[in-house]
This record gives sequence, C-alpha cells and structure tokens, in this order.
Amino acid sequence: MDRQMEIEEILANIEDMLEHGKSVPFSDKTMIDREEMFDLITDVRLKLPTEIEQSKWVLEEKNRILVDAQHEAEEKIREAEEERIKMINENEVTRAAYAQAEEIIENAKRVAKEMRQGAKEYADDLLMQIEEQITALNEFTGDRLHDVAQESEEKAKEFSQIMQQKTAILQQNRKELGIHHE
Repeated sequence: MDRQMEIEEILANIEDMLEHGKSVPFSDKTMIDREEMFDLITDVRLKLPTEIEQSKWVLEEKNRILVDAQHEAEEKIREAEEERIKMINENEVTRAAYAQAEEIIENAKRVAKEMRQGAKEYADDLLMQIEEQITALNEFTGDRLHDVAQESEEKAKEFSQIMQQKTAILQQNRKELGIHHE
C-alpha cells in the first residue's frame, strides 16, 4: 500500500470517529477519544517524512552532480590547457597547435557548460516533481482534515504550515538553480 493510500485510510478512520462519536446533547459537537485522535494524527505525520527525506536526498544529489560536473569540467579545461601549452612549445606546429588548443578549450568549456546545465535541469525536474507531490498531498490532507472537529483543526493548520514551509524551501532551491521555464 502506498503512503497516500495509508494516509487516506487514517483520515477515513478520523472521519469514522467523528461520524460514530457520541453527540453532545443540544449541540452539533461530537465527543471523540482524544488519545485515539492524537494517535491517528501521529500516524499521518509518520507517513510524511519519506517525502521530506526524498527532498533532502534530491538536494544532496543535486549538489553531488553539480560538484562532479564542476570537477570534470575543471579537469577537461586543465587537460586542454596542458595540451595547448605542449603544442605551443613545439616549434614546428606552433600556430596550428595554438588554434587546435583554443578549439579544445572552447569545446571543453562548451561541454562543461552543457554538463552543468544538464545537472541543474535534472535536479530542477526532481525538485519540481517532489514539490508537486507535496503540494498534492498537502491539498488532499487539507481537504480531509477540514471536516475534523475543532480540536483537530489546530493540528491541521500546524501540518499545513509545515508543508508550506517545505514547499517554500523547495521553491527557494529551484530559484537558486536559476532555471527559468517559459
């Protein structure tokens, strides 16, 4: 069973508690077992950290990819520069070597730029997917918790704020990547 289905089942249990709870005479209030409600809310929270852990992994993976791309680009540029110096030092083919070295350096720079851009786009795609999943989960949970008793509403607001903070962090991370989609 996937996490969303597990969360949906927990929320259905909350709704069931409200529907079958004892009615308070002369009011539209329902008495529910407070501990049982807190246990269900805790279960929902325990199902969510995988998305948060996944976003941390994506950030670490993004950083690793960017660092690897930078190192590889620097290595290619260093190799190209060494090759250029070697060719320049050879008296017979100095001009041809210089031109070829410049072309190698330009190609290395172009490849490095493409690699960095590709790594950024990959990281941005992963962050966008996680942001969409968290947003959908936040909307789904928000809709379900709206029907919960007054005491549960405080917990739902707290949960929504946490999810908005996480979404803001993801949006900030995407913004830091500097990619603009049209």
